[in-house]
Amino acid sequence: MLWTAIWFFINILFVVSLIMFLFVQRSVSEAAANTNEPDKLRRAKQRRNVTAIVSIALLVAMSASFLINMRLNG
Repeated sequence: MLWTAIWFFINILFVVSLIMFLFVQRSVSEAAANTNEPDKLRRAKQRRNVTAIVSIALLVAMSASFLINMRLNG
């Protein structure tokens, strides 16, 4: 039961980070359309990259906890 709760919590964090990534991607698109602020575009791209890395890490953690849960609980 513990691994089910861990999987569920990580799953929620993954979904939240994925939604955040979509919003950050939108801000990158808007900053790219506004060409007179290159610093804003650079910061938005950095935030997008960090959010993408966190999302990928959470995807791996979610998959691992799901597999562990299935192994232990059948």
